[in-house]
Amino acid sequence: MRYVSLLLICLFGMNVVAQQQKIKSELTEQQANVWVKNYFAKEGVAAIPAPSVNAPLLYQHIKLHPNRWKAVCQFLTHNNLSTLPLGRKVLSDKVFVNVQEYTTHDPGKQLLEAHRKYIDFQYVVSGRELMGSGKLSDAKVVEPYDPTKDVGHYSLPIFPYYVATPQYFFVFFPSQAHFTNIQFGEKSLVRKIVFKIMVK
Repeated sequence: MRYVSLLLICLFGMNVVAQQQKIKSELTEQQANVWVKNYFAKEGVAAIPAPSVNAPLLYQHIKLHPNRWKAVCQFLTHNNLSTLPLGRKVLSDKVFVNVQEYTTHDPGKQLLEAHRKYIDFQYVVSGRELMGSGKLSDAKVVEPYDPTKDVGHYSLPIFPYYVATPQYFFVFFPSQAHFTNIQFGEKSLVRKIVFKIMVK
């Protein structure tokens, strides 16, 4: 009986791995970009993925955890984002959202950050700012990862910047160190929605 139980557990584990590998191999990067854009459009989200969004990773995560992404889309489409009260709201045990307002910062010596437990989904409702991201594997650790805060801080000599406006949403996976809240041109009052979606 014990042998049968172990065999069933092994078979289940192999099945999960096989499903994950199948998801990974289903689409090319170009196909994933199209799929992700269409997914959010069908859900009623007006914004499109920013150029920095890793579409294959996002595609995989949506396929593995559809309910988490459904919660994100429903929040974006069923609320007046301009009048929501500031602060954090729990959407499920795997997703929470934080509504923020702030004035963008001067570019300086700010550090990039990265998370392990949660994916960042950031959407600028009004105003504009610069966001940057690069591979965590290329970054130098400045402040080691703190599991209690789910954040570590890093430096990268060169990484691309993007202008964040209401036209785009940004998604940062644990493999990406990122940098936000920086002024583009003049300082701007920004209202932003930040979702935290659990990775596992």
